[in-house]
Formats: sequence, C-alpha cells, structure tokens
Amino acid sequence: MKVKMFSKCGRYFSKSNIAAHLEGEINAWLENQPGIKVIDIKQTSCGGSLEPGQHLISVWYETGA
Repeated sequence: MKVKMFSKCGRYFSKSNIAAHLEGEINAWLENQPGIKVIDIKQTSCGGSLEPGQHLISVWYETGA
C-alpha cells in the first residue's frame, strides 16, 4: 500500500480558498494515476485564532503492479 499526502496552509486574517485548491490538486493527481485503487482517505486540520489553518489529506492507495 502507498500513500500520497496533500497539504495547504491558510493565511493570516483573511479568507482562503483552501478547499478548492486541495480539491483541484487531488483531482489532477487522481487523473494522472490510472489503475490505482483508493483504499482510504484521511484528513486533519489544525490552527486557531492566532495561527493560520493547516490542512493535510492523505490518500492511501494500491497500484496494479
């Protein structure tokens, strides 16, 4: 089994479009990985009022080879 990590960090004091950026990055990666079988997806986020949000998504997958 293999894993691919995607992460983005937000910005201070402004709205960010992190979900759209991660969605585009993950979809582009999946399009370029024919023949993989996604086994599991995990996500975590952290940050708070004094820190920008940080987001991590891990895609666990198997290849045909």
